[in-house]
Parts: sequence; C-alpha cells; structure tokens
Amino acid sequence: MLARFRRSARLKLQRAVGEVVHESDRQTRVEQENRHDQVLAELSAINGELARVLSELALARTQIATVGERLTELEQRARRDITHTLDVRAAADSAEFVLDRMPTAEVRWDPHETLRYGLGLVRGDGLALEFGVASGTTLAIVAEMLRPSGHEVFGFDVFTGLPEAWRTGFPAGEFAQESVPTVPGAQIVEGLFADTLPAFLAAHPGPIAFAHLDADLYSATATVLGLIGDRLRPGTVLVFDEFFNYPGWQQHEYRAWAEFVDRTGLRFEYLAYTGNHEQVVVRVTG
Repeated sequence: MLARFRRSARLKLQRAVGEVVHESDRQTRVEQENRHDQVLAELSAINGELARVLSELALARTQIATVGERLTELEQRARRDITHTLDVRAAADSAEFVLDRMPTAEVRWDPHETLRYGLGLVRGDGLALEFGVASGTTLAIVAEMLRPSGHEVFGFDVFTGLPEAWRTGFPAGEFAQESVPTVPGAQIVEGLFADTLPAFLAAHPGPIAFAHLDADLYSATATVLGLIGDRLRPGTVLVFDEFFNYPGWQQHEYRAWAEFVDRTGLRFEYLAYTGNHEQVVVRVTG
C-alpha cells in the first residue's frame, strides 16, 4: 500500500512538473513570438526612417546640383552677360539719382501704385491727360480716380505703336493695338502728339491738373512738354512712366524733362518713385 501511495504521489508530481514545464514552454514561445513581432516592427520603422533619409539625401543632392548650376550661371552672367551688366549699371545710376535728387521721396513697389499715389495728390480743377494709352489700362485708373471729382480725362495715342525704335527690345511699331480701346470716363484722341495736341489745347483752355507721360521716347516726351508747358501750374502733378532704371534712361523721358526744366526754369519737387521699376512722380511748385 505504501508502494502504491508512493507511485501515485510520484505520478502526480511528474504530472505537475510536466504541466509547469509545459506552461513555461508556452509562455516562452509567447514571449518569443511577441519579441519577434516587436523586432519586426522596429526593423520596419528603421527601414522607413532609412528610406526617408535616403529620399532626403537624394533631394539634397538634386538641390545641391541645381544650386551649383545656378551659381555657375550667375558667375557666367556676372562676367559675360552684357545686358545684365547694363541693368545693374542702370539701377546703380538710378539709385545715385534718388540719393542726390529725391532722398525723401515716397517709395512704391508697383507701377500702378505709384500712379495711384500721384493721382491722389491732385488738387484743384484742370484737365487730366495721358500720353501713351496703348491698351487703356492706366488711362482707366486715371479716369477712375479723377473723373468723380469733375476732371475731364483724355488719352492721346497713335495706336500704331512706337513711331521709332526706343531701346533694345522695343522697335518701331511696339505697343501697336488692333483697335482703339474704349475707356469709361475718358475720351480718346487718336494720332501723333504733334498733330493732335495743338488743336486739342486750342479747344480746351485752362490749366492741366495731371499728366501721365507714358510716351517712352525722348522725341515724343519733348513734344508733349513743349506743348503743354505753359498750362502747368503750381500743384500740377506729372507721372513719368519710364523715367529711369533701365539702360539708356538718361536719353529718353528724363532727358526731355531735364531739358524742359533748364529751358523754362520750372520749379518742382520729386515726390515718389517705384523702387523696382521706372516710374517717378513730380509736382510743380512754381
């Protein structure tokens, strides 16, 4: 009987030990599987990060190559590009002019904003004239701002383009229009300034409150200033559309204005300019 008891107890012990070992093996397998899954997840994350880094490196290489090409272009441009050098010189000359002649003038960064600034300075009665209408965009701005205050607005243009070459890229015929534009609030006078302006002024006495000089050429601008000069009065606002900041600017609208001032002794002040373009606002003072 004692032997049976010992055998039974041994069997129970063996079964208990077996169950413990089995459970231990099962837990070990579960832990190994969990660890395997964790390792796979970590490897997947590392692979994703490596893929991202490699992608960024490839993009960086492309950007570095692009920058290198751009630097080469800029170096070549600085050494060999004549038009670039002319633009830089024109900007430098214009900057010197600003420092010397209009150090306190307002700066605008869009040509239309410069025009609007000049229009906002107009006081009193008088004609509002634009010389060089083209498609009518700026004449529409003039009419929009001055017609409500009772100013008569007129735009002058030949509409067949520049009568002569102006500068590189602007040959005779540039700015030609397929048809004469219609501008609400403004009247159009078609023809060369020298042909149309004398008769117009004879039919429209009185001062000029505002003039937008967008004639580009020295000859055209000189013609206009010579004809309207005695209609300018203290307070008249002039906006030149191509006054400076391009190669050869000293020979065009600026030259016509400088010669007119020297000839007439007109007193004036520079009030504004476009910092990255060509427009200048002038007000007559006496």
